[in-house]
Amino acid sequence: MALEPKVTLVTAKAKVTYPVDPSAYELLSVIGHGVSAVVYKAKCLPMRTTVAIKTVDLEHSPSLNLDSLRRETQTMALLSHPNLLSAHCSFIVGPSLWIVMPFMACGSLHSIMTSSFPGGLDEQVIAIVLRDTLKALDYLHRQGHVHRDIKAGNILVDSDGSIKVADFGVVSGSVFDYSSGSNLLSDITGTPYWMAPEVILAGDRQGYNYKADMWSFGITALELAHGHPPLSNLPLAKALTAKTSLRIASAESIFNEKKFSKAFKEMVAMCLVAGDPAMRPSAEKLLKHPFFKKCKSSDHLLKMVLKDLPSVEDRAAAAKGTSRIDHEEDEQDARRRCRRISGWNFNEEICKVEPVFPKEPINSNKPANVGENPDGEAEKVIVEKMDNLSLHVKP
Repeated sequence: MALEPKVTLVTAKAKVTYPVDPSAYELLSVIGHGVSAVVYKAKCLPMRTTVAIKTVDLEHSPSLNLDSLRRETQTMALLSHPNLLSAHCSFIVGPSLWIVMPFMACGSLHSIMTSSFPGGLDEQVIAIVLRDTLKALDYLHRQGHVHRDIKAGNILVDSDGSIKVADFGVVSGSVFDYSSGSNLLSDITGTPYWMAPEVILAGDRQGYNYKADMWSFGITALELAHGHPPLSNLPLAKALTAKTSLRIASAESIFNEKKFSKAFKEMVAMCLVAGDPAMRPSAEKLLKHPFFKKCKSSDHLLKMVLKDLPSVEDRAAAAKGTSRIDHEEDEQDARRRCRRISGWNFNEEICKVEPVFPKEPINSNKPANVGENPDGEAEKVIVEKMDNLSLHVKP
């Protein structure tokens, strides 16, 4: 079994050495913010390059998961792929951790859609994004890791149309055997609306492996197509205790609202196999699906999406304090919602259980109702697990 390298919070990539002195950087503008972290657009003065710097407050964040931070910086430093966001270096500055990353000028797909494409993206654009995301997942899985939080908010776009998958704060620390899918994981991690059924029930059943990423990938495809994931119009508990068939029915209702190719529908359906995760395709296999055979170059993404897009700085400023809530929620939910990340998406533990509230609800034939779920035992397990998750959300 491959052993996980021992590293500390202070890491740096060997190929190109970026300075680990804060005076070597000029912070230009805020492009993302959360409870305990801020992401800046910055300039590396000695190298004359633009970078993104994530600063994490280690002192005033009682709920901060240091193991998650250590895993995130380690993974970003050790993994290398054109479609994965790397870390130039990371170092301690007083009570804060600074992580220096490449600057992705257009921000996340979630930010892009929220700003300019609330109804979703063109299918040809979706194909480009999903193709490059699959390439990143194929590499990550072959290295023995599970991402566990695939969604539009963690897919970043640069000004040249290049795509990179980000947010390694919840990437599995243990390395599994890719060929056999062994070393099943058992902890509940990720963002609820994108979670695979086996992740929600992890620990009470046989656990999960990298095929959980493929479910999240399928949900992300629907998110890109319609602007939000299935069931995101429902409160968190109802969405997760909804029968899996209802979750898939909600996905099908999205297909009925817009026209999609047969190839796209088939590709998504292959990812949303609930009963036996092993039946979902690997990223390598899915890349060979007909949906991607006529995939256009990144130039199409530039032309159709990025041409007149507001800057990531402007979007971050506009998003701050303008969140909209369209359903009844208690005071704790409201406070939790105010902590959402805007503009640049990065790992923030507090946001892992925060739902997305679109302006218009999904047109499903029947809303999820916890009391009508015939899978009583599974429902009980999920509710208990959601109660445990809520313990990590501080008011």
